[in-house]
Amino acid sequence: MITIMKRNLKLYFSERSTICYSLLTSLIVLVLYFAFLKQNYIDSLKPFREGVKFADIWVLSGILSVTGMTACFHAISQLVVDKSSGRMNAFRLTQTSTFSIYMGCFLSSVIIGIIMQLAVFGIGLGLFTQMDGVVMPLKGLVLACGALVLNSVVSSALSLAILSVIRNRSSLTSLGTLVGTLSGFLSGVYVPMGALPEIGQTIMKCYPGAYSASLFRQILLDEQLKTTFGQVSKATFTAYKATFGIGLSLNGQLTTAAQDSLILTIFSIGLIGVVAVVLKVKRAEN
Repeated sequence: MITIMKRNLKLYFSERSTICYSLLTSLIVLVLYFAFLKQNYIDSLKPFREGVKFADIWVLSGILSVTGMTACFHAISQLVVDKSSGRMNAFRLTQTSTFSIYMGCFLSSVIIGIIMQLAVFGIGLGLFTQMDGVVMPLKGLVLACGALVLNSVVSSALSLAILSVIRNRSSLTSLGTLVGTLSGFLSGVYVPMGALPEIGQTIMKCYPGAYSASLFRQILLDEQLKTTFGQVSKATFTAYKATFGIGLSLNGQLTTAAQDSLILTIFSIGLIGVVAVVLKVKRAEN
């Protein structure tokens, strides 16, 4: 398992094209934000204090969720490459179980996801600090690092579940593009959750990345919310949180950061369980 993990880490970071492709969706979101979306958010938040800082942190939170998914997906894509090239059979000759091989891929993906999110976090925060004076308290930075790890775990588990049933290497590029595009929409980066119809919001609530984005927003916007919406009523404040996906509405209540974390943990365990079942079924068929 550890050998597979080290091998995949080496392969991933030796290919610059893979790294760039993993970050492509995040870079696209940043470009779209600066070119088209930022002014719209600023205009909609004009009645409130420091609306531009709120918008910056809100978008950065969504980008972190997307980065975890895209980076982890491309990291675990090596699994499909190994299956299609026949290397998987060679691994089995070493008496390494298929589940151990998959877990090695999973661990390497978690590490890659954390590293890439940290890189994007540093770049994004640096840009927003330089341009708009965004300052993040130490507590927020520490908690965000914990959220990075959790997002990487659930993104790796979801990617592993998806790619465990894929054997054709030629489908990876199109599938990767689809994952990158959908993760942006389902994390509420392009369009705030409250602007979507009920069916759209329901679909988003089935996607782990929406809870990751919510968790990042609750952590990183904790202090900024008090500044931007500190003068509004409690009902209005809750309505704005729901609109911007700062907590997801379940049973009529917005999720807290602790609840988002718990939901992500449950998603992770459940997805790893799905992978174990898939492997068991394949072994029975063989």
